[in-house]
Amino acid sequence: MSVSSEQIDPLQYPWSRPEASGVMHGDDFLPLQLVADLPLGQSALLDGADDALTSRLSEALAEANAEPLDSRSPVVSIGANSSPDVLRRKFARFRQPVSRILPLVRGQLHHVGVGHSAHVSKSGYIAAAPYSQRGRRSTVWVAWLDERQLMALDETELNYQRIELTGDDCPLVLDNGERPETFSLFASRWGVLTDGQGEKLPLMGQPALFQVLAGSVSTEGLQHGASVFEGPPERVVEQLAMSSVQAGAKEWFRAAGLAMPAEFAAVGAG
Repeated sequence: MSVSSEQIDPLQYPWSRPEASGVMHGDDFLPLQLVADLPLGQSALLDGADDALTSRLSEALAEANAEPLDSRSPVVSIGANSSPDVLRRKFARFRQPVSRILPLVRGQLHHVGVGHSAHVSKSGYIAAAPYSQRGRRSTVWVAWLDERQLMALDETELNYQRIELTGDDCPLVLDNGERPETFSLFASRWGVLTDGQGEKLPLMGQPALFQVLAGSVSTEGLQHGASVFEGPPERVVEQLAMSSVQAGAKEWFRAAGLAMPAEFAAVGAG
C-alpha cells in the first residue's frame, strides 16, 4: 500500500514486517504469545526485553486507555501496512491525534492471493494488492484498529478500496485458531499485475518485479517509448518516481494487457 517517501528505500518495499504476532505500543513492538484455542484477548503480552509476562492483551489495552478488542475493526494488512514503522508514519500524518497502540496478529487467509497493484506509487515502487483465487492461502497480518486509526489508514489509501469479507467466503485463521466472522482488506482500484498471459504475478521484491515487467511486453508509449523497467533497479525507481510516468502507468498497464481485476465479487466481497 502507499506510504510517505520520508526515510524509505523504495527497493526495500514492503519494509520491516514483524517476525511474529505482537502489539505496537508507541515506538515498541511487544511480542504476543498466542496459544491454540485461547481467545486473543487472553493472550500473554510479553516484555520485549526479556520476554517476561507483562499482562494479558485485554488487560494491557485497558491499562493503556486504548480501545478494547471488541470495539476494534480487524483489517487484513497486505504489503506495507503490516509494518509497524509504516503505520506509525501514517498515524503521525493524520489531522487528529492517533493512538499508536494496536494488536498486529499473524494469520492465514484462504482464497486470496497477494500480488502487485497495477499502478505506480509516488515514491517509485509498485505496491502490493490482494486478489481472489480459490484454493490459494496467504500468510497475512491482521491489524485491530480503533475508529481513528481506521480513518487515518483509509485516508492514505486513495488507490485502494477497503472491502468487507466474511469468514464463510474467505476463511481467516489466526495463529491461535480464531476465525473472525468478518474483516476488511484494501483492494486496488486499478486491478493487479499479470505476466501478460493472464497469470497474476505473485508478490515479489521490487528488483525481481522490474525484471519481469521489462521482459513481459514492449513498453512502447511509456516514457517516450523507452522501457522504464530495464537497467539497474535504482535507475528504474528514479524513473518510476517521475510524475509523468506515474500519470500514464495505470493506462499503460491496462493497454499492455498487464492489468486484471482482483475479482473479489466472485467470493462475495461487499
